[in-house]
Amino acid sequence: MRLFTNFLIFILSATLNLKAQEPIEYFLPDDLEYNSQIPTPDQFFKQQLGEWHLTHDQVLYYMNAVVAASDRAILREYARTYENRPLVQLIFTSPENHKKLEELRKIHLKFSDPDEDLSYTDVPIVISLNYGVHGNESSATNSSLLTAYYLAAAKGPKIDNLLKNAIILVDPCLNPDGFSRHSTWANMHQSAVKMTSSDSRQYQEAWPGCRSNHYWFDLNRDYLPLVHPESQGRVAKFHEWKPNIYTDHHEMGPDNTFFFQPGVPTRNNPLSPTENFIYTKKIAEYHSRFLDRIGSLYFAEEQYDDYFVGKGSTYPDIHGCIGILFEQAGFRGRIRETANGVKKLSFGIKNQFTVTLSTLEAAMDLKDDLLKFQKNFYREAIEKAKNDPVKAYFFGDEHDMQKNALFVQLLTKHHIKVYKNEKEFSAEGKTFKPGSSYVVPVKQPQYTLIKSFFEEITTFTDSLFYDISTWTIPYAFNMPFIKSGSLKNAQFSGNPAEPEFPRGKIIGGKSNIAYLLRWEQHFAPDALYRIQNAGLITKAATKKFSFKVDNKKEVFPYGTILIPASGQNYDVDNVFRIISEIAETTGISFYGIEAGFTEEGIYLGSNSFIALQKPEVLMLAGRGVDGNDAGEIWHMFDQRFHIPVCITESYALGSTDLNKYNTVILPDGSYPELTKATAEKLKKWVENGGVLITVKEAALWAASNNIGRVKYKESAKQDSLIQANYAGRNKISGLNAIGGAIFNAEIDASHPLCFGYTNSKIAIFKRGTRVAEPLT
Repeated sequence: MRLFTNFLIFILSATLNLKAQEPIEYFLPDDLEYNSQIPTPDQFFKQQLGEWHLTHDQVLYYMNAVVAASDRAILREYARTYENRPLVQLIFTSPENHKKLEELRKIHLKFSDPDEDLSYTDVPIVISLNYGVHGNESSATNSSLLTAYYLAAAKGPKIDNLLKNAIILVDPCLNPDGFSRHSTWANMHQSAVKMTSSDSRQYQEAWPGCRSNHYWFDLNRDYLPLVHPESQGRVAKFHEWKPNIYTDHHEMGPDNTFFFQPGVPTRNNPLSPTENFIYTKKIAEYHSRFLDRIGSLYFAEEQYDDYFVGKGSTYPDIHGCIGILFEQAGFRGRIRETANGVKKLSFGIKNQFTVTLSTLEAAMDLKDDLLKFQKNFYREAIEKAKNDPVKAYFFGDEHDMQKNALFVQLLTKHHIKVYKNEKEFSAEGKTFKPGSSYVVPVKQPQYTLIKSFFEEITTFTDSLFYDISTWTIPYAFNMPFIKSGSLKNAQFSGNPAEPEFPRGKIIGGKSNIAYLLRWEQHFAPDALYRIQNAGLITKAATKKFSFKVDNKKEVFPYGTILIPASGQNYDVDNVFRIISEIAETTGISFYGIEAGFTEEGIYLGSNSFIALQKPEVLMLAGRGVDGNDAGEIWHMFDQRFHIPVCITESYALGSTDLNKYNTVILPDGSYPELTKATAEKLKKWVENGGVLITVKEAALWAASNNIGRVKYKESAKQDSLIQANYAGRNKISGLNAIGGAIFNAEIDASHPLCFGYTNSKIAIFKRGTRVAEPLT
């Protein structure tokens, strides 16, 4: 009887919980009628929104259904993720506008052309609504279905006016791979009866979590580097339309309320015009009013800054657009205890949709002002460029044409005009030659972004940052560059340059002696691994030497790779074939050598060439490991250099046969699951010739276990005489943190770790305050 009673209670509880979910009317404005031909999310899924976490494929199914039933919408795929999920953009406007959509797009783009003059009243405003760049911030993407339904189904003069005077771009899911991971995790742990405790496994995602993309990268930091296909496609769409408002919907910690911009006033990017902040604040009044109507608490002008241009809400700000960050208190499940009471996913979805509605109303009321602001932004950019003491930036690395091509490719993706430099000149100890250097004149519409790319900012109004404080992009490429106060040193003509990736070749042709591979070339590791994987013997030079190749003296620096033509498991003809194929595949240039006798330096038979092993790489992952750092390493090996990496959980290292590997990588992390016995096992493996690579805090773990000789400086003790009131404690702790800065470092180019670098100076990106003692 007790068993039956418990079962009955379970069924009743489950039923009550299902009935407690909110109907579609809970989310929608109650002063409108809706077209019954457009399916609501509830009708389409046979469940109420927020009852379960929708999967990415479900989101796409619904969006396609809306497009099929409405003459107000079209759907376009713009990219694919690493896991082959489509990224899509829906375009909502009136049926009449759809008939001339391409014409309207081209007209709107003229607002970003300083030479064009248009009427603000005759052109639709472009609003870009973007949901869920972080996979586990699910209320954002779930709310996009309400946006699609509202724009497709709402009836009446208000919506007709909106669709006549606006083109609305809806990106329902910015991170499909992370979103799919999270929806699977949340749904697989969802109970039939109500479970609100934050201790539930539902809220404790398995490593590496679901925030990131396939390679565990935070896509909200990829708007500048454009490493990943999601960001590349998204920024291409941004420039295809150049919107006037760009919203970026997120979640934050569960005990918060709701945030909308503006952020901390003293932490705006100095390149963003004052008008941007003014309009952001005007639009904030709409968010405030709309959230007040539904009784939701919120905050602004604190906690979040608007500084780093590589984020989704800041990148638009330097394009004459108003970028707006929204942060809803997070859930990670369906219902959860918080400091503000028990909150449901449906509540977060409603908040996200509510600020979508407030954005649309603000856009209509401020339409002419925002179009005028965009036009003036680009006109003022040209005027600022005229008055800027810097007239151009020159860059180029004569030792690495592949790197040059990658950098030009990045600039052109951001619609920055780059030109080939056709005149050799030297400045600041750097020489820029025709054929390997480029010039970026600052007098062009993308002036503001150019300054953000190349500027070296060292003073700040506020020294506390939510994110990194500097990002001079050429330094990230180790790219030689200078700023010039004149274009007299430049000679360029014709159309802007396109990225030109070099075609691989064998300089000097077929050899019976050896082939040489310069390690300075960006994709040299890819070529070397392919050579080793083909079974060829390879060696690295630990001293410099020179040859004449095709009657030209070539100096080969430290780290040059030697591939003997004889003594291999193949005859010289097949060695030539293998090298030729790899040169063609990778774009790498090799040198065919006619004799082992060098003009200067070591001979090719010298013991100063050390034999290399094909890397067999094991990388640790799991609890305690920084997922972003591990993902960055994995992506580099996997996507850039095509070197396989075995990723294993750190707790499994103790039972792993390390003799199968010659390289073990410990990404940044604390490694709580590595026991003393495992540390001793790893130490012996290193002593027997294994290569251990540790990153950031992992080096501290290795040092504490007597693996290696790294010692760290002690942190300076805080001055006890410094007094701070309770309210200012966060500022004091912030002053002692480095969120991300660039340091100028000196390297030893003869050290194997620095092979391939052609300069003794290198810029390094530093986060955190830990510093190692010099080795003695």
